[in-house]
This record gives sequence, C-alpha cells and structure tokens, in this order.
Amino acid sequence: MKHFTYQGKAKLILPAERAALEVLRDWVEEIADALNVALRAKHQMLIAVDEIFTNIASYSYGGNPGFVEVGVDFDEEARQLIITFEDEGVAYNPLEAREPDISASLEDREIGGLGILMVRQLMDGVEYKREKNRNILILKKEIS
Repeated sequence: MKHFTYQGKAKLILPAERAALEVLRDWVEEIADALNVALRAKHQMLIAVDEIFTNIASYSYGGNPGFVEVGVDFDEEARQLIITFEDEGVAYNPLEAREPDISASLEDREIGGLGILMVRQLMDGVEYKREKNRNILILKKEIS
C-alpha cells in the first residue's frame, strides 16, 4: 500500500537501530515500485540497502543513539536510482576496507568484508565521502 507519491527525490531520517530497517525497506520498495524498477534490480537494491543500514546501525555510533538520513534521487537521463546514506558516526570509508579472500576456506577466512563486497557487486556504483563530520555513502543502480 502506497503511503506517498514519489516525485523524483525523497528523504527519510531514521534512528540508527536495526528495528528501523523494515521501515526503510518498505520505503525503498515503494519508490522502486513507483518507478517500475525491474524486479531483479529492485531485489539487488534492497539487499544493498539492508547491508549498509545494518552496518551503520551496528557500528557507526558505538552503541550510542544516532540517526541515518537516507535520500533517494532518480537520475532520469542515466536511468539510475541514487540512494544516499548519511550519518554522523565514527568516520569509516568501507571502500578502503581490505577485500576478503573469498578463495580461502571458512576456517582460514578473516571475519568481515563480505557485505561491502556484495554491495559493490550488486550496485552499478558505490562512492564514499566524509563532509562536515558526516559519512556519506552513495549507491547507484540502473533501474531497467
């Protein structure tokens, strides 16, 4: 059931808590449906959104209260949905993290890194910047 009309840009501010993930998922799914995003692309976006939001909620604020501002913008010319995550948590560029050795056995594999690897593979573009004490992570996905 639609709760709003998407008009090219939207913003949602949520507490950085895992409990808010369902609200975010529903919101992104409504926008994707409003834009008739292909089912595969929509599922890929939702997986990436889940991963990024969960990481921010779990690690960015070190157990203290915080927020996540999520923006969605549609680039009509490029046919891309652009999803931006902003938080004021600990500075962290996930794109600088060492990629996990996925060829290593489970016993020898280091913990961590698979989520951002998956996000990079699912999305058409992933960018990070730190501005005004805010982490800004930008995901781009072609919708057709």
